Amino acid sequence: MHQGSCLCGAIKYRVDDDLNSIVNCHCQYCRKAHGAEFIPIAIIPQSSLVITQGSELVSKYEVEAVNAFRCFCCQCGTRLYNHSPTFEMMTLITATLNDATNLKPIANINMESSNPNFVQFNNLPFFEALAEMSELRELKN
Repeated sequence: MHQGSCLCGAIKYRVDDDLNSIVNCHCQYCRKAHGAEFIPIAIIPQSSLVITQGSELVSKYEVEAVNAFRCFCCQCGTRLYNHSPTFEMMTLITATLNDATNLKPIANINMESSNPNFVQFNNLPFFEALAEMSELRELKN
């Protein structure tokens, strides 16, 4: 079990997942939403995330182009997770975990929309688009 929160601490959550499917997302939507060249995310089952405090403070912004919601704290603006009503999996922003020091990304995804001027600094596998879960599972072994 892992725990996390937003910056102001008004929203707290726990994740009942091993968090082995962590990737660096380079899609244009993550880059724009975070103001960064990529963002580490954990791909988890939607059922594994439990908001333990402040669920009424979770605001959602719909990104229609990808049929997903970006969920954040309405008080401090911290992006917490993304989910889609059409998928069983969701993405958790790993920077919101209380302790992410032992977590390591296994791949870079959505490289098709990455900034071509950004110098890649790691030796992780690259996927032009979203990787299939089966491909990510193979990388964990």
